[in-house]
Order: sequence, then C-alpha cells, then structure tokens
Amino acid sequence: MATMNPLERKARSSFIKGIVIAGLIGLIGIVILVIQIMNMRAEEKERLASMTTIYVLNQDVSSGQVITAEMMTQKQVESTLIPQNAVSNISNYYLRDQNGNQIVSGTDENGNPALGVVINGQTYPLITEDYMTGTINYNGTQQPIIISGSPVMAKVNLMANTILTSETIAESNEITDDTTRQQEYNVLSLPADLETDDIVDVRLRMPDGTDYIVVSKKTITVLDEAGIPSLNTISLELNEDEILMMSNAIVENYQIPGSMLYVTRYVEPGLQAEAVATYVPSADVQNLIYSNPNIVNEAKSELNARYNSNAGNRNNINDTLGTLDEDDRSSDVESGTTDEITAGQDARQSYLDALTGR
Repeated sequence: MATMNPLERKARSSFIKGIVIAGLIGLIGIVILVIQIMNMRAEEKERLASMTTIYVLNQDVSSGQVITAEMMTQKQVESTLIPQNAVSNISNYYLRDQNGNQIVSGTDENGNPALGVVINGQTYPLITEDYMTGTINYNGTQQPIIISGSPVMAKVNLMANTILTSETIAESNEITDDTTRQQEYNVLSLPADLETDDIVDVRLRMPDGTDYIVVSKKTITVLDEAGIPSLNTISLELNEDEILMMSNAIVENYQIPGSMLYVTRYVEPGLQAEAVATYVPSADVQNLIYSNPNIVNEAKSELNARYNSNAGNRNNINDTLGTLDEDDRSSDVESGTTDEITAGQDARQSYLDALTGR
C-alpha cells in the first residue's frame, strides 16, 4: 500500500476540515432559521391576539347626526395601530335599564359573552329573558330589568374612514320608547336655511318678550315635495308627554296675539348639551299627563320637577291668557286650527301630486 506524501496528507486534512466547518455553519444556519421561524410565529400569534375590533365610518357624518349601523364598517386592526380610545363595542354606548343604569358587555365566569348592569360602580350579572328584559341579583333579591337605549351621535363633523373614538361620539338624547311617534307640524316659524337632520329646540315667545323652551334637541325632517323642501312643514319624533306639550303650546300660541312658536337650531349639536325645557303646560294638560298610562313615570317626575322649577313661567302665561276675552280666545283657536288643517291638506296634496307626476 502506497503511503501519502506530506502534501497529499495536508490536502486531505484540509478537505475534511472544510467539510466539518461547512457542516457546522450549515447547522448553525438551520438553527438560526428555525429560531427566526419560531419567533415569527410567536410574533404573528401575538399580533393576532392583539387584534381589536374597531368601527370606521363609511360616509361623511355631520355634528349631531345619529350614526346608524349602515354608516359603520367593522374592522380588525392591531391595537398598536389605533388610538387607545377607539370604540370597540358600540352597544356599550346606548344600552341602559329602566333606571338609566348602564348595561355593559363582558363575559361570565366560564368566558361566555354576557351582559351586566352597572349600579353605583358595581357590575351585576344580567340574566336575559329575551332581547328586552332580564333580571339581576341586587342586594339578595331578584330585580326585573327592562333593556332600553339611545342612538350614537357624532360630536363633531366626521369624514368617511374616520375611526370612531370616545372623543368623537356620544349618546344621543333621542331615546325611543313605546310612545314615540313621528309628528308633523306646519305652524312653526322656521329658519330660512333649515334642513333635514338639523338639531333644534322648539320655543314659545310671548308678547312681553319672555321665551320658553317647549321641547329640546330634536332632529327634524323637512317634508320633501318632488325634491323641493317644504316651506313650512317639518316632522319631529316625540314621545307622548312631548306631544301633549307641543299641542298645548300650539293652542296657547293661537290664543295669545303677538306670541310666536318657532324653531332654533343648535350651532354644534354634537358638543352642545340638551337645553332644559322651561315651558310648563296648563293644569289640564298636566293632569292629563299624570293620568296617562302611556307616559312613563320618569317623564311624569321630569314634568313635576319642571313645574317646581318654572312655576312662575306658567303663572306668567296664565296672567296673559287672563287678560284676553274667552270668546276671542276660542275663536282664535278655531281659526288657527282650521288654517293648520288646510295647510296640512295642501301639503299632502302637493306630496301626492309629486308622487304621481301631476
């Protein structure tokens, strides 16, 4: 067997070392690659775990406008990429019980979705019976809960693709209850540039300059006739006690010469608080409200508080009415009501003509 010369032996040794070194480098590379893949998977898992549901507007919204479901799009976004005050659960903004306590979404002890009622800072699990009612265990007794709510409103003008945050939306005051109806009026003095979805107060101005708020912060709809806004007819969504307030104010506007029932518009309705109503209806209407089973106790209590705070306003109106001849007052109401009916019929006929193309 031939022996290797020193040069061959050295070359072979170098070759073997090269293979070993290359193998080690390759192994290190594989280990690094595996670690990187594991890290990437962990980061992806962490990223997916941090995904948060947010609400993004899909259209422009004006200040004070109620935001409805079709105006919003839900998106899953990494929490690090969105504002900390981004809204992740719209329902928390408007769910309430019959006493005004907030109803919040959460999970039960088993991690299942659940609702709770917040009373004095403590959350009581809500056992729902259907989508409107339930019970809570409050101080050892089962208390019935009626679920209600109010819409979400834009505080400021918002552009499409805006992420909704707690700073840009609030609860609207337009709570819908079983007595809410759309009421049409053609006897109010309107601003020249009033438009549908404007937020307004309805006020009664007396001949002596006193001025009372009848209903406050209501969204109006201007009747549309073949694409042309009506000159004098608008509709408001009012509940039973507000309807009676408006009816009383309209009658007294007819009776008192020089009085005016008119509409004022909020400048920045999303930021401006609802005005406190100061108009106090007549004793007959108050009695009707108190005895009306369709009017909730909360509204009756509010009327009572309004009367206690503004009794002088009612006295002022009564004094004014007392100076007028009763026959003249009745005649003025009859005349005003006739004009109101005629105006309503004319507006209805114009609307029907527009629909039929006549």
